Amino acid sequence: MIIDIGPALLKAKEAMSDCVGRDSGGNSQIERPAGPLTTSHPAVRHLDVCESRHCWRWVPDRRLSALWGELTAEERARVVETHSGGQAVRRFCKEMANQVRPRECRASDKSKRNLGAVFMLDQHSLSIYKEMFVVAVEQNVPLAINMQVIEAVDGVVQDFCAARRRHEGRQLGYLDPRAFPEGSDLWVQYREREHVRLMWMSTMAKVFEIRLLELWEARHGAEEREAAQQASLRAAMELLALEEGAEEGQSGSTGADGVGAVGAGSSGAGLKERRKRQKRRKREAAREALGEQREALRAAELRATASHEEGGDEIDAEFNRRVLEHLRTRAEEAKRNGPHSQTDRGNAILKTLCEKLKAQLEEEPSRDP
Repeated sequence: MIIDIGPALLKAKEAMSDCVGRDSGGNSQIERPAGPLTTSHPAVRHLDVCESRHCWRWVPDRRLSALWGELTAEERARVVETHSGGQAVRRFCKEMANQVRPRECRASDKSKRNLGAVFMLDQHSLSIYKEMFVVAVEQNVPLAINMQVIEAVDGVVQDFCAARRRHEGRQLGYLDPRAFPEGSDLWVQYREREHVRLMWMSTMAKVFEIRLLELWEARHGAEEREAAQQASLRAAMELLALEEGAEEGQSGSTGADGVGAVGAGSSGAGLKERRKRQKRRKREAAREALGEQREALRAAELRATASHEEGGDEIDAEFNRRVLEHLRTRAEEAKRNGPHSQTDRGNAILKTLCEKLKAQLEEEPSRDP
């Protein structure tokens, strides 16, 4: 059975590439492609407010990509683990619950409540987005999960369903959701369903990225933190040395001018002695602080190792801070690159994954996706 996925993939490519047009004044402007899921109809305009917050983007990261190459097959499988024996594993459920922000989504509470459970059980739908994350990390290319990608994948599924029904003679009564009248109740429900799907699929990719960050922290984070602490301590010691040199130069120039009154000389010597004591105390405090930091670092490493060995998923405050800092940096980088950070290579990857999804669907003719 031949299924033409070209139009859907072309739409995704146009949406993800730098589709820059020109206005009447000659200024560049971003053109947003029209489609059943990318419209700002008044009935679903509230969804456009939070749609951009649900997107996930992979900004090339040499460290994490290199770490992925170092992982064993078991460790990679654990990074993208979602289900076991046909059911979602508890760790995945907890991590998704920690990352999903239903209050920030403008979709109806009914859609978020009902569809969330469906998506968590739909391994068929999760598999292609899981593989998108794997390919993005392995090849370290900009890749995004946004509404245009959701629309392209959904188009592949809908085209397959329509073609199979025609092949089996069951096309009578079949309603293609893309053909729903714009603004109708069914069309709004379809739009909300795919919006909620975007929220869950992008959150799943974010969970995988945080897991990979956790592995990097366990292996290389301690070295980076210790190096930063030592650099900070060296900078503080150099500053103290510069201050001492400046004060000694001032005292030397004063002595070269001759010996003043006895009272003035004794007060100057007392002041110099007090400053020396203060600097000595500062050095001792700095050494003690470094020792405490090293001890805290060792304790944190032990806690992280114990938590990892026991299979726990408790992340301490320091790791949370570093994760937030990493994700904030990613968001700023993606913002600088513009909303269409996908490259031609990323579009080719998306096309390959959609074709793989089509092959998977064709292998299960008796199952209705």
